[in-house]
Amino acid sequence: MLPVWMCLLSGLLAGLLPGIGTEPQIPDPLVPTPGSNCTTATLKVEFSTKVVEHEYIVSFTGYFSAKARSLYISSALRNAGGELEWHIVPRENPASDFPSDFELVHIRKASPSSLLTLEDHPCIKRVTPQRKVFRSLKYTPSPEPTAPCSSSGETEKWQSWQSSRSFRRTSLSLGSGFWHATGRHSSRRLLRAIPRHVAQILQADVLWQMGHTGSGVKVAVFDTGLSEKHPHFKNVKERTNWTNEKTLDDGLGHGTFVAGVIASMRECQGFAPDAELHIFKVFTNNQVSYTSWFLDAFNYAILKKIDVLNLSIGGPDFMDHPFVDKVWELTANRVIMVSAIGNDGPLYGTLNNPADQMDVIGVGGIDFEDNIARFSSRGMTTWELPGGYGRVKPDIVTYGSGVRGSGMKEGCRSLSGTSVASPVVAGAVALLARCALVIVDKNGDHIDVALSYSPVLWPWVGYMAVSISVAKKAASWEGIAQGHVMVTVASPAENDSEVGGELTSTIKLPIKVKIVPTPPRSKRVLWDQYHNLRYPPGYFPRDNLRMKNDPLDWNGDHIHTNFRDMYQHLRSMGYFVEVLGAPITCFDASQYGTLLMVDSEEEYFPEEITKLRRDIDNGLSLIIFSDWYNTSVMRRVKFYDENTRQWWMPDTGGANVPALNDLISVWGMAFSDGLYEGDFTLADHDMYYASGCSIARFPEDGIVIAKNLKDQGLEVLQQETAVVEAVPILGLYQTPSEGGGRIALYGDSNCIDDSHRQKDCFWLLDALLQYTSYSMTPPSLSHSHSRVAPPTGVERPLPQRLEGNHLYRYSKVLEAHLGDPKPRPLPACPHLSWAKPQPLNETAPSNLWKHQKLLSVDLDKVALPNVRAYRPQVRPLSPGESGAWDIPGGETGDTSYFMINMVQFRANCALCF
Repeated sequence: MLPVWMCLLSGLLAGLLPGIGTEPQIPDPLVPTPGSNCTTATLKVEFSTKVVEHEYIVSFTGYFSAKARSLYISSALRNAGGELEWHIVPRENPASDFPSDFELVHIRKASPSSLLTLEDHPCIKRVTPQRKVFRSLKYTPSPEPTAPCSSSGETEKWQSWQSSRSFRRTSLSLGSGFWHATGRHSSRRLLRAIPRHVAQILQADVLWQMGHTGSGVKVAVFDTGLSEKHPHFKNVKERTNWTNEKTLDDGLGHGTFVAGVIASMRECQGFAPDAELHIFKVFTNNQVSYTSWFLDAFNYAILKKIDVLNLSIGGPDFMDHPFVDKVWELTANRVIMVSAIGNDGPLYGTLNNPADQMDVIGVGGIDFEDNIARFSSRGMTTWELPGGYGRVKPDIVTYGSGVRGSGMKEGCRSLSGTSVASPVVAGAVALLARCALVIVDKNGDHIDVALSYSPVLWPWVGYMAVSISVAKKAASWEGIAQGHVMVTVASPAENDSEVGGELTSTIKLPIKVKIVPTPPRSKRVLWDQYHNLRYPPGYFPRDNLRMKNDPLDWNGDHIHTNFRDMYQHLRSMGYFVEVLGAPITCFDASQYGTLLMVDSEEEYFPEEITKLRRDIDNGLSLIIFSDWYNTSVMRRVKFYDENTRQWWMPDTGGANVPALNDLISVWGMAFSDGLYEGDFTLADHDMYYASGCSIARFPEDGIVIAKNLKDQGLEVLQQETAVVEAVPILGLYQTPSEGGGRIALYGDSNCIDDSHRQKDCFWLLDALLQYTSYSMTPPSLSHSHSRVAPPTGVERPLPQRLEGNHLYRYSKVLEAHLGDPKPRPLPACPHLSWAKPQPLNETAPSNLWKHQKLLSVDLDKVALPNVRAYRPQVRPLSPGESGAWDIPGGETGDTSYFMINMVQFRANCALCF
C-alpha cells in the first residue's frame, strides 16, 4: 500500500473544494527535520507602479499575425480623424515568431475618443494603459546568523530602489504598522521571500525511492531568471528572457531560490529534481517589469504546453484586465497555476492577484510549528462583494517560514514568505500530477443544490455557480452532508472536424457541508452586505481620519475580512450571522431578529425604504453603526493621484449618512454632519470614538446617550481644537406599532472594525442585540448618568449629498442622469431551480479520510461553535420560550440553516453549452 503522502494531490485539490470557513484548518502536527546551519534572511519589499505615458495594450478577439494586427490598428485609427502620431512598439522575445492576441501601441496625445475608436473595431476587444512596475527587495540578515550553508561563503548583495512617492505596503510580520498605500492599484510584485528544506519533511523521499521524481512534467518559473551553469539543476529545458536586459542570469537570487525549492537536485533538494524547468525571466535585475512582458511570456507558456506554472508574485490590482484575462486563458489551456497569496496578513481581505482568482492555486504560509504565518495574507476576496460571497482563499497553506533553497550561485540559504510556500506546492504538484481524487456520497439528500451558469464557456470566460441550501426535511437535523455534482459540458463539432461528432467533458464537483438545526428568529442576525461598496473602484476614505498614511478604505467591509473579530464574537455568543447580498426587498424578515447595517456607503432603492419600514412594523429590529459624513471635510481630504494625473475627491464619507437618513426619517431619526473624536467611559467600559457623527434627531420617547467629544471637523478644516459637550452618540427606540421592532443607532463603526480598532465595543453590540432581539433594555444604558433628552434637530440642517459626486459610477442603485443621478430599476431577486438528488449505492474505501500530510481543509476537524453550548452565556430564557431548539411557529421561507451561502467557481473549460 502506498504511503499517505502519495495522495498529496488530493490534499491540494481538497484545498480547492468549496469550504465552510475562510481560514485554512491546521491538521495534525508535522515533524520537522533538525535545523541546519544556514544563514537566515528576510526580504523587505517596497514597490510602486505607474502608467506608462502614451503606451497602450490593444487586446484582440483572437490570435493574429503581426501584419494583421498592424492592419487592424491602422484601420481603426484611420477612422479616429485628425493627425494621430502612433507606432507599434517592437517586442523582441521568443513569442515574436508566433501569432499574438495583443499589441503594444505608442500613441501621442491620445484622446478618449481615439481610444474608443480603437475599441469599436470588431477585432479589438479592449484598450488599456501599459503599466510599469518597480520592485525594491532589501536583503536583511538575521540578527544572530548561524554559519552560512553556502560552501563558497558567498554573500548576497541586494539592490535597493526608493520611489519618490510614498507608495508602500509593508507586511505586518515585520513589526510595522498597517500598510501605507496611497494609490488605488498596487500591481504585481515579487512577494517577500522573507528565510528549511521541506521536501523530506513532507515525505517526498518516499516517492523518490519508488522512482517518482517529476520526470516528464513541464514546470515554468516566472521570476528573475537563473544562471546557466548553476550546479543545483540538471534539467533546465529552456531559459527565456522577456525583459529589456541582455542577460538571462539572476542578479537578485529570488528566481534561483524559487526554482531550487521546486527542482534542485543537490544540497537543499527540491521536490521534483527531474522535472523539466522552463525559466521565464520577467523582472530585470533593477526589479522592473511591464504588463506586456507578462502577456508575451504567458502566451509562450501556452505554446510550450506547460503543465505547472509558479508565480511568486502578486498585488491587489485585479483591474489589470489584460493580465487577469490571460491568467484565465492559461488555466483554460490546462496549465496548473500556483501563486503566492501575499505577505499582507494578518488582516483578512488582503489577498493578492492572481492568487485570489479561483483558477489559480493560491498558497499561504505556515511555520514549522504548524501555525499560520502572521505575514500570510488571507481571504475572503473583496472585489466581487456582495454579488458573490467572496472566495475561500488561500486554497492551501504549507511551510513558508525558514525554508531552505538554492543560493544565487551555489550553496543554500533560508528565506520566508508566501513566495517560498508557493514553489513548495508547485513542486508537490509536479511530483504528483497524476494522482486521482476520490469522492464519497453521504447524507446528500439533506441538501438542495442549484446550478447557475453563463450560456457559453469560451475559452477562458464564463462562470458556474453552485448554490446550496438545506432540504426542508433536515430543518432540525445536525451533521455532515456530502456528495458530488456531475456536470457535462458539450461542444458541437466543427464543420471540418475529424472527430465527426459532439465533444463532451464530464467533471465531478465534490460538496461537503456541516448542517445545524434552524435557530430561532431571535438568534439570527442578517448582515447587510448589499449596501457596502466593493473596493477599490473609487476614492472611499477611511472611517478613521487619523489614518492619514492609509487614506483609502479598500478592505471591503465584510464579516470575514475587517469585521471578522466581530463575527467570531457573535458566533461565540450563540448568534448566527448571515449575509444579505441582494436588496432589502429580497429577504423574508420574519426569519430574522435583527438587521445589522454597518458603515453603509450605498444608496437605497425607494422600494427598499418602504419594505424595511413595513418589516420593522412587523417585528424586525434594526441596528445601524454609522460614520462621518461632512461635505467640507470631504473636499478637504482630496488628493492628487500621480497614476491618473487628476485630483481625487471622495465619493462619499465614512458612511453615506444622507442615504441612511432617508431610510430612518419616518421614525423621526437622523444623523448629523458633525465629526467627533475622543475617549470616554460608558457603562464602566473604556471607549474611543474615531471620526464618528452624532445623532441629530431622535424620537422624544427614546433613550439617547451623550458624551463630551472633540470637534474633529473643526480640527481638519481650521486646525483648531475644541471640545463639544453632550454629543448624542447612541440612541435606542421601541417603535410604537403593536409587535413592532426596535431600532438602535450608534455614530461610529471603528470600535467593531479590525482595520484600525483601538478599543473594541463588542460589549455594546451584545447589549444592543439584547435590546433588539429580546426587548431587554440594558440598565447600564437606560439609567446612565450620560442619558440626555433626545435632540430635535432644529438648530442645524441635516447633511446633504456632495454636489457633483461620482458615486453613481460604482453604485448598484444609482445610474447617471441629466442633473442628479436617479435610482435604477429595482433588480429582480435571485431565483433558483433546485436539482433533484440521486443517491448512489457505493461504499467508500475505509482509508479515504485518512489525514494527509500537506495541509488541507478537513471539515471533520473544523471547530464550529455549538449554539447549544453557548446558550447559557447569552441570557435567561424569555417568558414563554422553550428551552429546546424548536422552529418558531408561523415561520415560512427558510426552514433550515447551514454555514455556506453560495460557492462560486470558474469553469476551466474551452467548450460551449
